[in-house]
Amino acid sequence: GQFLPEGFCRFVVTLSSFFSQFLSFIIPLMILAYVTMGIANLKSGAGRLLLITVALAYCSTLIAGSASFFVSDTLFPHFMSADALDRIAATAGNSLEPYFSLEMNTLSAVVLSFVLGLCMSSLRGRTIGDTLYNGVSDFSGIIDCVLHNVIIPLLPLYICGTFTDMTKSGKTFAILGILWKVFIVVIIMHLICICIQFVIAGLISRKNPLTLIRNQIPGYATALGTQSSAATIPVNLQCAEA
Repeated sequence: GQFLPEGFCRFVVTLSSFFSQFLSFIIPLMILAYVTMGIANLKSGAGRLLLITVALAYCSTLIAGSASFFVSDTLFPHFMSADALDRIAATAGNSLEPYFSLEMNTLSAVVLSFVLGLCMSSLRGRTIGDTLYNGVSDFSGIIDCVLHNVIIPLLPLYICGTFTDMTKSGKTFAILGILWKVFIVVIIMHLICICIQFVIAGLISRKNPLTLIRNQIPGYATALGTQSSAATIPVNLQCAEA
């Protein structure tokens, strides 16, 4: 990003952006395939388990968000100044634009997967439900092939484009040079949250939390490097299977 011509950097960013948009296109299909099958495979109590899962996710988000607010409100004013924020804001317009892009929403896929999964779970084995279940099962296999043969192998390209853009626009040095203390606090908060969550999960599932955390390292590294939850989903799926 510092030394290569802008045209070449834009080419790399374009490839990264194309992969990012392709990933955004696949994510709703991935949600539809995996979430639907996960719920449909629950022969009984699917609605109750889904409600508990949503409640846990929502409570976890509230707790983590509240902790982040109090920590940032207490510590960050000592780390940052008005001119530091101005220097970061000055790099906002320097990002490289890709040559073309695609768009797709994921919310509809989440809602549809919940509806299909719950209906298939309750109707499976009766007069209707088996045909759709078999179809979604095959569709899930197709998405699994795309995930392992396309998405995961090309993730380094996405990361490369992200850091090329950050370096070329000057964001890397502006952010790390000013907010490295904030970055350290964020990493510490991440580790505390991960340890608490995995210890609780390990106690409930009767598994070693250290083993669970070790399996999650690729997912955490991907999330840290890409700053993208969408890009991290396929890696998290592999971590869950480990």
